[in-house]
Amino acid sequence: MSQRRGNRSTNAEPDISELEDSIKECVHYIICREGSKIPIKRSEIIKHLNTTCETPTSQVNKVIIEANKILKRVYGYKLVQVDSKSGMQYILVLTEECESLPSSVTDAHHRKILVAALMHIFMSGAPVKEEEMWKFLEEAGLLEENDHAGRKLLTTTFTRQMYLQFTKEGEGDLARNIFQWGQRANEEVPKNFLLGKMAEAFGKTPDHWCEQFKQANEEIQS
Repeated sequence: MSQRRGNRSTNAEPDISELEDSIKECVHYIICREGSKIPIKRSEIIKHLNTTCETPTSQVNKVIIEANKILKRVYGYKLVQVDSKSGMQYILVLTEECESLPSSVTDAHHRKILVAALMHIFMSGAPVKEEEMWKFLEEAGLLEENDHAGRKLLTTTFTRQMYLQFTKEGEGDLARNIFQWGQRANEEVPKNFLLGKMAEAFGKTPDHWCEQFKQANEEIQS
């Protein structure tokens, strides 16, 4: 009787080689989904693997772990679990610190807007109110006044991609919308890059901004 239980346990734990097709399909699925920069739900990975490879749900965690090893070794990316109220999600980020904003933001003007928004939040040292962000980007010549499409880029696109957080703070008459760095920005965008750009623009050394310089160095050392 104990031997039958042992056999069932063995059968329930397939060797990694038996999951090879599932692992390859998982890597392919994640790479294809990465183009949108929208976080990938764990439930979506499970459904895809169940459909394409008939992968048992109980083995999906093992498949994801092995797929992540391939993403790191072959593509230079890693899966990062992100906070979400709708269940476990992942984003794909570079494993090595980059010297600029990731090229995944392919539109040059959109990239300028994102860099400017992230820099404004970083240099402010605190979340930035919505109206202050619009004023800053308009004065910088990156958005036209009442440019609803441009504003939607920040409130929707970059928020869904997790470069920015756009949330409501306070209640009633004190309620306001604020922008903060999103988890993808924290993973992908080096603060020393932004500080270097700021120093270059103002003809200063990066340590001119003491608090931001400290944060950038702490990020490098972590």
